[in-house]
Amino acid sequence: MLHGTAVNNDGSGRQSFAAPSVVGQRDVILAALADARLDSRSIGYVEAHGTGTALGDPIELAALREAREQTGADNPCAIGAVKSSIGHLDTAAGMAGLVKAVLCVREGVLPATVNHRELLPSADLGGSGLYVNTRSRPWPDPGQQRYAAVSALGVGGTNAHVVIGRHVAASEPGGADDGAPQVLPLSARSTESFHRLRERLADALTWGLDQPCADVARTLQDGRMPRELRRAWVASTLSELSTRVKDETDPVAAGPLEVAVDPGASVSPDPSLADRIPALRTALEHPERAGRAFLLGHAALEELNALGVRFATLVAHGAGEYLAAAFAGALDHDVALRCAVRYEAIRTVVQEGGDLSVAEEYLTAVTDDLRAHPPTGPDRALRSLSLGETVPAGRVPSVDHFLDVAQTAVMPDGPATFPSDAVDLMGALSSWESWLELAARCWERGADLDWIRLRDGSPRTVDLPLYPFEARRHWAIDGPDRTAAAPPAPLAPMNADVTEQDVTAVVVAIWESVLGVPDIEPDADFFALGGHSLVAAQIAARLRERLGVGVPLGDLLDAGTPEGMAELVRELKASAELYGRLTTSHRADLTESFEL
Repeated sequence: MLHGTAVNNDGSGRQSFAAPSVVGQRDVILAALADARLDSRSIGYVEAHGTGTALGDPIELAALREAREQTGADNPCAIGAVKSSIGHLDTAAGMAGLVKAVLCVREGVLPATVNHRELLPSADLGGSGLYVNTRSRPWPDPGQQRYAAVSALGVGGTNAHVVIGRHVAASEPGGADDGAPQVLPLSARSTESFHRLRERLADALTWGLDQPCADVARTLQDGRMPRELRRAWVASTLSELSTRVKDETDPVAAGPLEVAVDPGASVSPDPSLADRIPALRTALEHPERAGRAFLLGHAALEELNALGVRFATLVAHGAGEYLAAAFAGALDHDVALRCAVRYEAIRTVVQEGGDLSVAEEYLTAVTDDLRAHPPTGPDRALRSLSLGETVPAGRVPSVDHFLDVAQTAVMPDGPATFPSDAVDLMGALSSWESWLELAARCWERGADLDWIRLRDGSPRTVDLPLYPFEARRHWAIDGPDRTAAAPPAPLAPMNADVTEQDVTAVVVAIWESVLGVPDIEPDADFFALGGHSLVAAQIAARLRERLGVGVPLGDLLDAGTPEGMAELVRELKASAELYGRLTTSHRADLTESFEL
């Protein structure tokens, strides 16, 4: 079965149109492994593109080696290529490799790579664990799951990589519909496409989609590319989800994330949430209520960071400003904790009408602590609701900034008003469902979440409605009037300074330049001189540049010799001249004959 796939293009990372790229091939391997949720150590066999060229093979092997290095793999892994057995099947070459790899996995056999004797000197596999398999042998570790990978690489920089594995029948269904809440995300590139996709999902749910809610959630989370406009729902059953997706509210555009940090709010985390995030349970062991609130908030921020949420701004009030500063790296964690506890102690003294000299002692302790451990630049913006100012990321706040925050505890101004679009950190700790709602809101604003941290068990992917691409017309509707238009320009003729007799000499010169071989004879064999498809593409480009004739690559390879290519050029030239004469004459005499 297919476990993971990826396709990319080298783009500007390649040296020329026909030249491959190590980075592009490495990245497509890593992307396919990530899609399969495996690393290189799991792969026992790689069916390589393996064209046997001096340029392509070393680059492909270097990409495989780098991908393994990045995942820490150095265990043995066999390499083979079906081309050594049946040749290059052109557009079917990748499929042939996939068929071979499927048979390898199914039968548990690593077949020999036919006719392989030694690697090129430029192909370095040292220390990677990769080796070319030269004899048929059983798959190693028969008790382990078998995984293989297949690479297919195209001229023009397109790279494809597939990870396959032996099918193992599951003993139980994937996700049990046990009523546990799930995050169900949906996204699109446009509002129109989003609502069409939402309606398709609603129809599928209405007409009896019989799958566990956890499986539907996993499919939407991992099986769909996240796009710019997003919405996410939290639901425990498909009937609940069906009701929610009928809501026609427009999706949310990604943007900078703000979080409201207010540990002064009375929060007791849900026990199930504390079980999932052990740091929350540790926080509850602090003897001071303010200390517990600080540590709970800090643990929540750390868990969100591990989940993949990157807040642009921490909006805080009162003791929360010390928590925000600690998380952003502006204050030492322990210093910030002590300041937060003292801040709440000052508030308690003032609210209960206690001895203000005690409050003064707390303020003095805050001052001494901050001056002994001055702030540093935060890694994100800190917005103070107590002072009504913002410290940008990277700017070092003054000690007086945090002293002024402590002073506000003496004259509190009532509950703070947080921005409506800031997610509520402390409120999300009240239950697992509230935590999932917070994660859903963060995803809507562009966070790239690690969904595994939000899932129970091993849910599967299931069939769901696919993305509704918009039908757009790409046509020059307002083009010029054909009757008044100038006739099309003829194909570029052969340069005037090149005569019929010179064509063969020009082709020979191009061969010598591209192949790096001197004194080539007109009947020399292209492949015997080391030619291959990439070299042929360079020759075709030179012919177009020098002689003004576009020669199809397949015809060029079939010609085989300089004289054969020259004859091909002459035929194309004659066709181009005839086409030019026919298309540039507005009133051609139909009785006129042309010599072909």
